[in-house]
Amino acid sequence: MNTAYVYLQLYRLFDDVTPVEVDCGMLCGKACCKGDDSGMFLFPGEKEVFKLLNPDWIKIDKTDFYYEYDGKKHNVPIAFCSGKCDRYQRPLACRIFPLTPYLNEEGKIEIITDPRAKSVCPLAKAFLHEDYDSVFIKNIKKAFILLAKNKQFYEFLKEYSKYIDEFKRFFI
Repeated sequence: MNTAYVYLQLYRLFDDVTPVEVDCGMLCGKACCKGDDSGMFLFPGEKEVFKLLNPDWIKIDKTDFYYEYDGKKHNVPIAFCSGKCDRYQRPLACRIFPLTPYLNEEGKIEIITDPRAKSVCPLAKAFLHEDYDSVFIKNIKKAFILLAKNKQFYEFLKEYSKYIDEFKRFFI
């Protein structure tokens, strides 16, 4: 499977759809796009997109976050931006911020507010799911249901959800 192609197609779901109808960056001074030392995880296979596009505003590094699949440990890369980007080349995590996929106890995908976003994003602090654009949430769910059909992605999502649980306990 050409994962870069899959991600490029999924990115299109968010070309004209955002969390809210207004520029939410006006609320927080674009806190999530400052280009500081915080980054966004790249989902399994997504790094291939940036090998293909090779944008000069993004730096990809390794993390200490791993998941196991097929008897091997796989590192989850992280993308750091310079503070300016081509909106149409942003990683999927940027496009869905401040929401994130999560596997619940039944192994079903939920879309939740990313607890890590609550320290920087006014939407994450104050919004309920019904406050977000419904098409935005529907598209996130559609993207991750599709991605989770891949066994490796599903294994990543199980580990990622445990990782998110570590943050959820601080933002109840």
